[in-house]
Amino acid sequence: MKPLLWVALSIVILPQRIAAQGAAGVEKQTVSEPSISDLRRDAESGNPEAQYKLGLHYLDASDVSRDDTEGLKWLRKSAEAGHPLSQVTLGLIYREGSHGTAENSAESVKWLRKAAEAGDAHGQSELGFMYERGEGVTKDAAEAARLYSLAADQGLSIAQFDLGYMYEKGYGVPADPERAIKLYEKAAIRVPTARTNLAVLYADGKSVPSDSLKAYMWGLLAVSAEFNRMMSEKPQDLDSRLGRALLLLERISKGMSKKVKNLGRTHATEWINSHSDQLGDEPRYFPLATSGLK
Repeated sequence: MKPLLWVALSIVILPQRIAAQGAAGVEKQTVSEPSISDLRRDAESGNPEAQYKLGLHYLDASDVSRDDTEGLKWLRKSAEAGHPLSQVTLGLIYREGSHGTAENSAESVKWLRKAAEAGDAHGQSELGFMYERGEGVTKDAAEAARLYSLAADQGLSIAQFDLGYMYEKGYGVPADPERAIKLYEKAAIRVPTARTNLAVLYADGKSVPSDSLKAYMWGLLAVSAEFNRMMSEKPQDLDSRLGRALLLLERISKGMSKKVKNLGRTHATEWINSHSDQLGDEPRYFPLATSGLK
């Protein structure tokens, strides 16, 4: 039987998509300007960007009454004109079966592939996810890794995380835990689970040398990330995410000296401060997230 720590973390370690995204999973765009009337005028004149933004307004019920049919109409017009974010958004809507559509993996793959072939990082990453899971395409881990790599090279955090996971597990690529660590470190700013995986790798000591200091630092940062998400987003599952992060930190710190803990906290604080311009409210919440930890 696996130790409690690893059993408790089995759900967390699996690749997950970023939660804080737009109408159907793509990072939300600022659509407050121009006005709805200006957007509609430009959309009706055939402007793909205006069509995309107008579609999101209807799907998000932003400044207009929610109308999935109208939103999908404008997204499809924009996607057919070659607008990558519209293509990705449509692809994710069909993958999820949201906004009044039925789940349709084949239709999802069609739109994601168009965006991916145009070089869009979101399209590459999400198409890679379809290949990894075998949804709408024949399962192909090597192709998933190739697509994740293209998106990761463009700096997309979720692709860096997913590619890191594949290198950690040797799935679709040769196992390379050191490369996995580098990718997780890049993803850690945007993807909380990357911090969890780093903590587990260093605490486990099976594929990389055990390092209790680094394990504690990343475990502390995982708690910070989940606390920040709970304060900022408040989705229903974040209480359990924070609970699992706290359980991980508790297991890592068992038997650890106060000196090592303090040093780990110092390193975590330095990491937060060095990335403060990319972390939103997390630097403000960090002291509160970690104040009660022994």
